[in-house]
Amino acid sequence: MRGVVSNTYIQVFSFCFFFFYIHSFFPKSAWGVWKMASSFSHCTRRRSSIFYLLLLAVLLAQISTSLCAKVYMVYMGSKTGEDPDEILKQNHQMLASVHRGSVEKAEASHVYSYRHGFRGFAAKLTDEQASQISKMPGVVSVFPNLKRNLHTTHSWNFMGLLGDETLEISGFSTRNQVNVVVGFIDTGIWPESPSFSDENMPPVPARWKGICQTGEAFNASTCNKKVIGARYYLRGYEAEEEDSENTVSFRSPRDSSGHGSHTTSIAAGRYVTNMNYQGLAAGGARGGAPMARIAVYKTCWNSGCYDVDLLAAFDDAIRDGVHILSLSLGPDAPQGDYFNDAISVGSFHAASHGILVVASAGNEGNPSSATNLAPWMLTVAASSTDRDFTSDIMLGNGFNFTGESLSLMEMNASARIISAAEANAGYFTPYQSSYCLESSLNRTKARGKVLVCRHAESSTDSKLEKSVIVKAAGGVGMVLIDEADKDVAIPFVIPSAIVGTRTGNHILSYINRTRIPKSRIFAAKTILGSEPAPRVTAFSSRGPNALTPEILKPDVTAPGLNILAAWSPALKKMHYNILSGTSMACPHVTGIATLIKAVHPSWSPSAIKSAILTTATTLDKHHKPITVDPNGKRGNPFDYGSGFVNPRRVLDPGLVYDAHPADYIAFLCSIGYDEKSLHLITGNNSTCDGSLLTASNLNYPSITVPNLKDEVSVTRTVTNFGRRQSIYKAVVTSPVGINVTVVPDRLVFNSFGQKINFRVNFKVAAPSKGKGYSFGYLSWRSQRTRVTSPLVVRVAPSNFGLVR
Repeated sequence: MRGVVSNTYIQVFSFCFFFFYIHSFFPKSAWGVWKMASSFSHCTRRRSSIFYLLLLAVLLAQISTSLCAKVYMVYMGSKTGEDPDEILKQNHQMLASVHRGSVEKAEASHVYSYRHGFRGFAAKLTDEQASQISKMPGVVSVFPNLKRNLHTTHSWNFMGLLGDETLEISGFSTRNQVNVVVGFIDTGIWPESPSFSDENMPPVPARWKGICQTGEAFNASTCNKKVIGARYYLRGYEAEEEDSENTVSFRSPRDSSGHGSHTTSIAAGRYVTNMNYQGLAAGGARGGAPMARIAVYKTCWNSGCYDVDLLAAFDDAIRDGVHILSLSLGPDAPQGDYFNDAISVGSFHAASHGILVVASAGNEGNPSSATNLAPWMLTVAASSTDRDFTSDIMLGNGFNFTGESLSLMEMNASARIISAAEANAGYFTPYQSSYCLESSLNRTKARGKVLVCRHAESSTDSKLEKSVIVKAAGGVGMVLIDEADKDVAIPFVIPSAIVGTRTGNHILSYINRTRIPKSRIFAAKTILGSEPAPRVTAFSSRGPNALTPEILKPDVTAPGLNILAAWSPALKKMHYNILSGTSMACPHVTGIATLIKAVHPSWSPSAIKSAILTTATTLDKHHKPITVDPNGKRGNPFDYGSGFVNPRRVLDPGLVYDAHPADYIAFLCSIGYDEKSLHLITGNNSTCDGSLLTASNLNYPSITVPNLKDEVSVTRTVTNFGRRQSIYKAVVTSPVGINVTVVPDRLVFNSFGQKINFRVNFKVAAPSKGKGYSFGYLSWRSQRTRVTSPLVVRVAPSNFGLVR
């Protein structure tokens, strides 16, 4: 057991300590000790006790090898095609040579032989023996078997969930996750991936009603106790795509693109001992809820996901009995009306059946570009961890720069570096060629050189494709200036690295001022401990909510930059891949929601959402405000919603802001839906009773007032999910220029599940300096819990510069 030291180890330590203590005063050889002991034999009885002490030292000298040896790794490089048995024999011979020729001791000290992927062995050795072996022919290195902490997909460790599949959070058991079914509407799954193994999983829950739909390379037995359901949807795709017969891969739930396998493993993948991307980011990996069940709904194909297919997936998922749905997809901004959007429609009905829908915010990165805006969904922005993948760019003047890359190739020597504008070809202008467009580069000018290319912020051109174009023109390397400064690592086909505008300008300046400028680009490497972390990514879509500004979107942020997870080997024969996007952030929150559902199975979707939002943090790992790429400005709720997810706090949120289908009906009434429309949406006789005068009054975990004219009051209801008897006090950080008061400012709870209403009053206090929003926070604090909501306020145009 961890924390328990056996008596054997204590004894070994004592012997070793005593032996080295004696040797610090007496000759180190056993013979020397014996001679010294003999010279004392004629001494007094008192001195004879020293004689026996020294005899003990002789014994210790003889057994020191066995007691004080430790395991070393002897690395001997790549395998040479030798017979494995011969390799084992050679390893034993090397060990025998440091055991005075004893084959028996050599075999006893042997732990492992590495004879397939590379050569080497592990053995129990003393420091002296290890030193002897390190000098032998063929030995590359010898190093001790030190304890290493797990390096997972890293995002879960970064968020504080350590371990493999136990994933226990102090004070709670998450073992019930085996009874939680998570549905993924995506590109399907590669069920043979180790991330989806059903080893040691109990039988499928009896309440599950889903099926394992057969199709191309997918039969009924392809599912298992982990992947318990799988369906695919083609009709909408085929109706829109003229060439669908030739472009569809796997007419079945099997994943041909990798995206679905990636997102699914982030949320609910099993523990994999050695996951890596071509050697980068190597280590153990697992999803947030590794023992939860998976149901797959393949709706997305080569060109995208069609609404009728999405709705069919929602319909089946509700019937099948999933508990949570994850969608790493969405509409383009600006998003249309809630009920002209398949995801909003499907998620509304899912929420009405008690299913939480988690969705990505989008990757457009601009203000008001966030999508999946419905208040009955949980919408996720993307942020970084403290791990980067970088390549070094060494210039001829000795300056070194760092860029983002997943390219494992490197230049063996420096080469001439030029701007791609200098290699313009044909009818392309230097400006056009600077973006390394197809056919824009002159092979004579580009051959053997490193090219500096540009990537426009609004461009849909693939960054990877630019490296293909440079390679085709004879270039040996590429520095890509990303004008949007998005820190996304790319697996380029030649030595390449992405830099921001500032670094790019430094490199171009060097080129322009140097007669023969040179550069060398090195292979990508994994960097841990990068700062600041987390930070919101440049590509993550932002608020305010363009459809209903009274609802803050995105809701929260989670890791979405350079995330390692499972992949489909149908594409490039890879089993794991590194991707970036809010698509990767979404399943992180899905995994956290699954753990909450496992611990609190009766909680509503909005209660789970509230727990995630009110426990989030707006501070990075150094307790400084979270910043936003590319310029490192201080973030605000339009960037990260309520903040960065904190999975270690979500199981005990204290208070929750709960909402139910009737509340969403009242919300729809407040934004202009009439009763005829409601009847069509709900299928019942719902009416608009005027209970919600403004959308700001929806019982949401954040409070947004986008049109404050003078003063307004917003109401909220909190439910006690913490200790039966508890007292919370309101702590307010007011938005600039706004007076905020809370009535009552003290909440006294006497029972679990008790509800208390409160009112938040907003009043213009000072002239506005512009037409923007200002931000603050309301935190309900007890002795052990904080329940925090962002306050987002904009003064109405008629009040700009005035106070009435």
